[in-house]
Amino acid sequence: MASSPASRDWTMKKIPRKAATTYTAGDFIYNDGTDNVPVTTTTQGNQIGIVVKSYDSSTSTEDMYVLCPTSPFSTFYADVTGTLTKDMEGDQFDWADAASVDQATSTYDAVTLDKFTSSSKGIFRLNYTFGIEN
Repeated sequence: MASSPASRDWTMKKIPRKAATTYTAGDFIYNDGTDNVPVTTTTQGNQIGIVVKSYDSSTSTEDMYVLCPTSPFSTFYADVTGTLTKDMEGDQFDWADAASVDQATSTYDAVTLDKFTSSSKGIFRLNYTFGIEN
């Protein structure tokens, strides 16, 4: 499963997509300094939101639709690699890939577990660095 909003404070935006990049509905994207691409295991900031529709890799740079958080407190559901527990609420984690959070890694602290829902899924929020790196 992919990510989806858990709170109501998300808005739809139309943004450009990068040529020769595959986007899958439900994946998180970020701006890597050159364009909007799926998040990676080393993503820390510039996270934009959740891709609404899948796009094949092509030379096209047509715009795509993304659900973007409107608040630092906007939450989303995400699958987890590893096993979550209730006592992990408030802990920070990295992305495992564009569609899931890595419960065993917290080098870049991209997201915070807001609420435990099951051992394989949680409600998260993005961590914003506001120009201050960890």
